[in-house]
Amino acid sequence: MKTLWNQLKVQFRRLPMRIKLTVSFSGPMILIFILLLSASYSIIETRYEEQIIYSADQSFEQAVNFLQNHLQNMNYILELVGSDRNLQDMLSEGGYRIRQEAGDQWRDYWRINDIMTSLELSNKMYQCGIYVPDSLIYAENRYHFFPESDLEKKGYYGELRVRLNQGLIYVTGLERSGPELVGVKKQRVAMLKKVYGGEVGNGKTCIARVSVAVDELERIVVNSDVTQKGLSYLINERGEILAASSRENMDTLSGNGDLPGYGRNASWQELRIGDSSYLYRQQNLEQAEWTLVSLIPRQDFYRQTYLMGMTLILFSVLIVLSIFLISWMLGKYYTKRLVALNTRMKQVQNGQLSLETQEEEESDEIGELFRSFGYMTKELRKLMLEQYRLGKNVKTAELRALQAQINPHFLYNTLDLINWEAMDYNAPEIMEIARNLARFYRISLNKGRQIVRVEEELNHVRAYVRIENYHFDDAIHLEIEAEEGVEELACINIILQPFVENAIMYSIAKAPDREECNIHIRAVREGEDLVFRITDNGFGMTPEQIERIFEENSYDVSHGYGAKNVNFRIKLCYGEEYGVFYESEVGKGTTVTVRVPALTPEEAEKKLQ
Repeated sequence: MKTLWNQLKVQFRRLPMRIKLTVSFSGPMILIFILLLSASYSIIETRYEEQIIYSADQSFEQAVNFLQNHLQNMNYILELVGSDRNLQDMLSEGGYRIRQEAGDQWRDYWRINDIMTSLELSNKMYQCGIYVPDSLIYAENRYHFFPESDLEKKGYYGELRVRLNQGLIYVTGLERSGPELVGVKKQRVAMLKKVYGGEVGNGKTCIARVSVAVDELERIVVNSDVTQKGLSYLINERGEILAASSRENMDTLSGNGDLPGYGRNASWQELRIGDSSYLYRQQNLEQAEWTLVSLIPRQDFYRQTYLMGMTLILFSVLIVLSIFLISWMLGKYYTKRLVALNTRMKQVQNGQLSLETQEEEESDEIGELFRSFGYMTKELRKLMLEQYRLGKNVKTAELRALQAQINPHFLYNTLDLINWEAMDYNAPEIMEIARNLARFYRISLNKGRQIVRVEEELNHVRAYVRIENYHFDDAIHLEIEAEEGVEELACINIILQPFVENAIMYSIAKAPDREECNIHIRAVREGEDLVFRITDNGFGMTPEQIERIFEENSYDVSHGYGAKNVNFRIKLCYGEEYGVFYESEVGKGTTVTVRVPALTPEEAEKKLQ
């Protein structure tokens, strides 16, 4: 056993760091979770069974209360029938029993029918009626009127007579009644009471009845059943099932064994029916010989707890997978940081000092390594940049030597000659082009110097736009707005014209159907900085296009220095905090912000030395 444990430790040490971290994080958490889950399931199972019994009790009590309310309402309506003065007057006269004329009988019919109808209007759930002699022509109505012979035909007529003669009510079993004319007959349960006369059967009594549809009783009984395979039913003292929550379950259980019948009240008790075990409860109802019985199969408890257990297992699997995944991601996170640090070290070893080092927000040991390494690379970059700046003078001298190869005097004299020839031939447009071209190159070359005044840089843009307007038929509209005092400041030359050129070439030059190109340049001083904003109404760019501008020079060389070139020159001369920044929206144009330090010409020349 000890040897196996040592082998496992050796194998664990050989695993990659990511797997070690995953096992260390997830193993203890999964073990604790399984123990807690087992204890929780046992507690939940017990509480769930108690909850089912509690819900069944609540539903059962509610059903009993609803049934009691129906019985009380029916008894109340019978009291109203017995106390109706018009009906009592007719009964005391006894005329409706002896009249033989059809007209008189129908007049009595409508009088009694109106009384019953008025009672039903305020108690729409119930049907009211009375029993009348069979000889009357409306005795077979069986809605508000019923023949007295119907009572004598019932098997429990003797019991019924005894109870009614004692002044008690009697509740019948299932029977059908309804309006004879339309043939709609529903199963109903009726409550009977003697409302006039002596003993029942002497031909001088009146028995009233109020009935309720069995559908209403079944609706109440159905709501008292809280399980899928359970059963609730209403039974009377004669063993007749008045209503059941499920006729299918009723037939199944009746075939398997004896069901609890009419009897005493009983709380939840064990009951065996066939091969199945049940919990049952029953309660008698006042004012009627009814018993409400509710059965809950033990199988439903097991089914629900089984489903609950399977659900818990499913969630447990998901949680375990989540714990493992989170542990894996945490291990990946930490090892990824170490791998990233190792990769950067190798890149620095290969001479890639220009890599951007993201600021590490974590304060742990790995974060300290990142910050130390970042500090080291920044210091190396500073040293390399200083070496580069030292060699910049050599490059500047070479550039000036190349610029000096172009004889500016020869260029200016030639343009001046073109100007005079244009005057001789009365060609003012050629004169204007030659004059603007001379001004453009005079500022561009600037006698080999990089520093110009802002006023000269803006005139350089004006000269360029005037020349281009001859090409585009004055479709280019340039507006320049300079804050007071800004034009006397200095900047490096040719930092605005490339963006004006791009605005033209990628709008009106690219789409000849565009009627005009509007360009607005604003020069302002913001604190210690000089800011130029060049805004156009061109096609605009997507964020992805803006990101690629400084990654690669997407502008053709023939279009000027290009954005990348200008940005590089500014950062080289003034530092990383200065440069070119883009804001653009497709279809609405582009705004380019050029930010340089606010310096006088003397300060600018001194800074570049």
